[in-house]
Amino acid sequence: MDRDRLVEVGVALVSRFGAKALSLTSVARQAGVARATAYRMFGGRDALVAAIMARELEQLRTQLRVWGADQPDPGERIRERVRGSLAYIREHEALQYVLRNEPEEVVRALITTHDSERPSLIEMIVDATAPDVQDDEAAVLYPDPRAGSEFMVRVVYSCMLVPDSVMSDDEIAEMVVRAVVR
Repeated sequence: MDRDRLVEVGVALVSRFGAKALSLTSVARQAGVARATAYRMFGGRDALVAAIMARELEQLRTQLRVWGADQPDPGERIRERVRGSLAYIREHEALQYVLRNEPEEVVRALITTHDSERPSLIEMIVDATAPDVQDDEAAVLYPDPRAGSEFMVRVVYSCMLVPDSVMSDDEIAEMVVRAVVR
């Protein structure tokens, strides 16, 4: 049993039972391995959660590279990425379970407090995706590439937290492009 498989099992458990039910014991039981194996691989729940977050960030990063990749115009790439991100969130089983049943877990990940030692999920996404911003995108992102990227992430996550809208995904994506592309 490898670490990646235990992370997959962890995501599946969150999809079915929520983030609060996630433990190394439950992951080990579901994976059919000894509890000691899970503890040897992760050491504790926080390390398992960090591994799940890293996996999810890498999957999102991979998707962001694909969405709009065939678009020569940076504004069109950004528009495709916003639309893709909105759909991705709606289709993500674990995230949707937590949003419906444990929204405080998502809010806790999105915000930071002054005494927090960890970055917010928004900062983590911006940091993870910054290396993938193409030169032509960086040249047009307003007010600068990092701030433009952060704005996009904030808009997408606000749509995640409050999904009902009179705007379509296309309209949201268009508004984001108008706000961050110069």
